[in-house]
Amino acid sequence: MSSTSKGAAALLPPRGPLRSYAVTTLIDWIGNGLFHTGAIVFFTRVVGLGAAQVGLGLTVAALLGPAVSVPAGRLGDKIGHRRVYLATILVRAVAFAGYLFVDSFAGFLAVVCAITLAESAGRPVKNAYLARLADSTALVGASAYSRVMLNIGFSLGSLGAGAALALDSHAGYAALVLGNCLSYVLVAAVLLRMPDGERAARTPDPARRGALRDGRFLLLAALSGLLYISADMLNIGLPLWISERTEAPRWSIAVLMLLNTALAILLQVRAARGSDTVTGAAVTGRRSGVALLAACAVTATTASLPPAGAVAVLVVAVTLLTAGELLSSASGWGISYGLAAPERQGEYLGAWTLSSDLARAGGPLLVAVLVGHGGGTGWLALGVLFLAAGAVTVPVAGRAAQAPSAVAAEQRVG
Repeated sequence: MSSTSKGAAALLPPRGPLRSYAVTTLIDWIGNGLFHTGAIVFFTRVVGLGAAQVGLGLTVAALLGPAVSVPAGRLGDKIGHRRVYLATILVRAVAFAGYLFVDSFAGFLAVVCAITLAESAGRPVKNAYLARLADSTALVGASAYSRVMLNIGFSLGSLGAGAALALDSHAGYAALVLGNCLSYVLVAAVLLRMPDGERAARTPDPARRGALRDGRFLLLAALSGLLYISADMLNIGLPLWISERTEAPRWSIAVLMLLNTALAILLQVRAARGSDTVTGAAVTGRRSGVALLAACAVTATTASLPPAGAVAVLVVAVTLLTAGELLSSASGWGISYGLAAPERQGEYLGAWTLSSDLARAGGPLLVAVLVGHGGGTGWLALGVLFLAAGAVTVPVAGRAAQAPSAVAAEQRVG
């Protein structure tokens, strides 16, 4: 095997269902990268919507989406997670094709809501399906490999979108939509060849509350959601800061984004090590908070630096930010899988999705306000929020893992 082949193999889990699962993520996110890179241009130039209309439609859809995560998870627990996930993939394929026929805001709103609902329903059952495929000692690692595929897929899709954007034609923009639809069809084809993954039904633990009544579990999901605001820090905070408050050239934004993606691809699996128990995952969450605080503090120093110095320091800041991002992901996987009731995995992971999504819903506005109006002090305030979320995770997870009914917390999940 060539060194290149060995390097590529290191980014994938061992051969078998887990590798097929990772491949579905790769295909899915090639399509997502293809479409979303040029989405705003498609909506404004082809559909004819205003930017404010696009933003409103996406916001409405984002508010509706989390409502279906728990019902979808429960349905997966009853009839099979792969079956429900496959259904959501096919709905997304059909719904995305609907964009080609949209010519009004009402049509756009209907399509984007259908897509977002299907995406929100698909996430918990996809994760629960992974829990059925993977041995309990491999879950966090399998999730890390899947996240690597996500980053690679989105990057490849974005490169493909560049060609369509360069054409600047109706056919080119339609190709973005159809390419994404094709990716869903391919994902469905792979899923149909994968094992069902369902195990013998377990009798629900009578001492275990339903997911939406498990306060500690929901609080941990919310804390994880707060740490996920690091994505808004990267996508909103840094570009805003660089363009308005520093001497760093604007092209450095693209370089820093590429650095983040490259580090995520190379280090996600390694960052997930040690998160194989609820306790270990909680400690990883605390480390994430520390890394994100450091990233915010370092970023705050760049306002008064010359261009070269600002870029150099921002490279350090993005490296710390990426570390915090990777650690927060690993922490969320370890805690959510470790505390989810084995017989109601879909329901619990759906509740995790709901609570974490709600907690991070205000992230874009929070980051924009703190960075845009607070300057260096705003960055420090954001860092303190991350530090607090990570610190609180440890005692809450410790109590949750010690609860008599939390049998799954004693299992290794990574």
